[in-house]
Amino acid sequence: MMGEGMTYSIRRAVVIGSGTMGGGIAAHFANAGVPVYLLDISQKIVTASLERLKKSKPPAFFTPETAELVTIGNLDDHEAWIGQGDWIVEAIVEELQAKRDLVARIDGLRKPDSIVSSNTSGLPIAQIAANASAGFRAHLLGTHFFNPPRYMKLLEVIPTPETKPEITDFVRDFAERRLGKSVVICKDTPNFIANRLASIGGAMLVDFVLQHGYTIEETDAIAGPLIGRPKTAAFRLQDLVGLDIASSVATNLYGLIENDESREVLRSPRIEALRKDQMERGRLGDKSGQGFYRKSGKSIETLDLETREYRQRREPEIPSMAEAQKIRSLPKRLQFVLQQDDKAGALARHVIYNSLGYSARHIPEITDDIINVDRAMRWGFSHEMGPFELWDALGVRVTAEAMQKSGVTVGPWVTEMLASGNENFYRNGSYYDPVRRSYVPIAADPRVIHLADGRVVRENKGASLIDIGDGVLCLEFHTKMNTLDDDVRSMIVQSVEELEHGQWTGMVIGNEGLDFCVGANLAGGFGSNGSEALDRRVKATQDALMAIRFCPKPIVTAPFGRTLGGGAEVAMAGARIVAAAETYIGLVEVGVGLVPGAGGCKELVRRVVSPAVKQAPNADPLPFVQKVLQTIAGAKVSTSAAEARSLGFLHSADRIVMNRDRLMAEAKEEVLELAAHGYTAPVREKSCYAAGRDVRAALGAGIYNLQQGAYMSDYDAVISSKLASILCGGDLSSGQWVDEQFFLDGEREVFVALCSEPKTHERIQHMLSTGKPLRN
Repeated sequence: MMGEGMTYSIRRAVVIGSGTMGGGIAAHFANAGVPVYLLDISQKIVTASLERLKKSKPPAFFTPETAELVTIGNLDDHEAWIGQGDWIVEAIVEELQAKRDLVARIDGLRKPDSIVSSNTSGLPIAQIAANASAGFRAHLLGTHFFNPPRYMKLLEVIPTPETKPEITDFVRDFAERRLGKSVVICKDTPNFIANRLASIGGAMLVDFVLQHGYTIEETDAIAGPLIGRPKTAAFRLQDLVGLDIASSVATNLYGLIENDESREVLRSPRIEALRKDQMERGRLGDKSGQGFYRKSGKSIETLDLETREYRQRREPEIPSMAEAQKIRSLPKRLQFVLQQDDKAGALARHVIYNSLGYSARHIPEITDDIINVDRAMRWGFSHEMGPFELWDALGVRVTAEAMQKSGVTVGPWVTEMLASGNENFYRNGSYYDPVRRSYVPIAADPRVIHLADGRVVRENKGASLIDIGDGVLCLEFHTKMNTLDDDVRSMIVQSVEELEHGQWTGMVIGNEGLDFCVGANLAGGFGSNGSEALDRRVKATQDALMAIRFCPKPIVTAPFGRTLGGGAEVAMAGARIVAAAETYIGLVEVGVGLVPGAGGCKELVRRVVSPAVKQAPNADPLPFVQKVLQTIAGAKVSTSAAEARSLGFLHSADRIVMNRDRLMAEAKEEVLELAAHGYTAPVREKSCYAAGRDVRAALGAGIYNLQQGAYMSDYDAVISSKLASILCGGDLSSGQWVDEQFFLDGEREVFVALCSEPKTHERIQHMLSTGKPLRN
């Protein structure tokens, strides 16, 4: 694998085409710290595109400042900029001739060693560059980013027979390491892998639904998480993508796959009639405000597929679905659904059997490797399992027989595999290769650590301590949503003891869940056993996190996803944070009528206020304390790890990792690095600056004004005033340096007191029942 520092390096990118994809790709290069020229046919168009990107929800940029790395221009006045690009991305309209014309222009302007990629969701890469120079073709490949480029994991990379292998290797490495993508190398076939399977599969699904009289609600309820697909299912996905885009993709694909046995479904008269009617009425989906769903006030209306008019939502009445949803394991749940003699069973059989059959029939056309198909569908369309993984889990032979009974052709190589006595697509770390007719090992990525491969040292119901090699431990939470409870706290204490007294080098705190930790388990009943017992519990949690902070061996925390409340406090307790780029961190306790109780206030004072006062002893601490108060009282959650740094959750020495899959390995590396450089624990000293009552009074005046202006509720004002008191050191007459325990005692006292307040109980109950904060 070629590294960035060898033959190629990307010091500047050029993106041509500032539409949804081009703009999103440019923004993500900027997120990776790469300066970008973003070009379009007119300055007006590209200016509007950049403004749209800056305001996009969810955000395209990690921080507002990141957008400063994007310089906009137009092709007439600024085409010379193309010559400065180390990677030039063509992302204009999906029309072959338009792309060919642009390629000819780039060919005459690019540096000889620059990489060029054509971003397309399905046009043949070799045809796009057919008339270009040999040097250009050697440096060209296809890139298919998924929308939105910042958030979607999959990047399909499509080399042509003329692409230099080292270019493919470099782009794959750069995309995985710097852009945080998971790359699948595809053959240059129409729509590549993910969109080829999704386009045909989606058309098969909708055609069946229209033919058999399903409602939109029934369809999306069956074709979503029930069968291992995302909540967007079928029609919600169409609204997200846009009916015009979906129609264009289907039209392009139909013309490119003349020999595909299933292509006629793309021109199903039923689908075309529905699509024509919707497009004529301007019902393109989210972009036009209405599609198969329409927002009406606070409610969502659904299109009636028979009358073609909107109506109130109707919950599906299919009894077997309620039973199926009780089954947590996808293979077992799917086996149950596939056996049902009702609408759910019929649609599931049609979708699953055709998905498996089509995938098998088009190997080796679209790829030689089944693992590429599985990864493409998991990473690109958020399927819980890829087709061959799912087929394995259902039983290959029994499912193949069921498919044939349903009239679905299995694919000759699968029949041959079974005839030769091979019952699985995957076994013992290898996968079946239909071309070689044997199993080949799955290449291990040394930069990815799987906790299942480690040795469990200690464990309880809430957490496990795992040996991940080289003398490094990993403390893994595994409660629901990785919430903090007594079991987790107990394992934190045990883990630090094991680390200190055993032959260990250091420890990572991290896990492989969807979120790092969403905070304390609210269902644990705060205050139900009296304030003294609660005080002891909170003190025990504070002590556990202080044990992490002052451990003589390095402990690195590895947050990602939602890192909220107590989760943020755990993350800030380590010697270093190694955070995934997509980390959403915040102290959100005010939403349930509380304040941070396990060090959140103390840590933001230590990270934001104290350094400012230390650097300029005569500086006014008010703006820094104000910033911390706004962060906590406003329950601000960062939209990225980069923004978390600007809010004060991350130090300058803390690291951000673009590729979430490599987070654990990077955190482990940080532990070893700290240990190799002679890590010593911080000294217990007066390291926190308490600003005193004058600053507290100034904050109180600001809170009063916000309350009077109806910008915060009366109870928010009560909580904010108590927060201001904690952050300023309570009743201290003047600013002074105090130890960390001083702030912890202040936090704990207020936390315990608030737990007995009726309005706090109302907020906790509301959060437990609705999942949303109550501003009472």
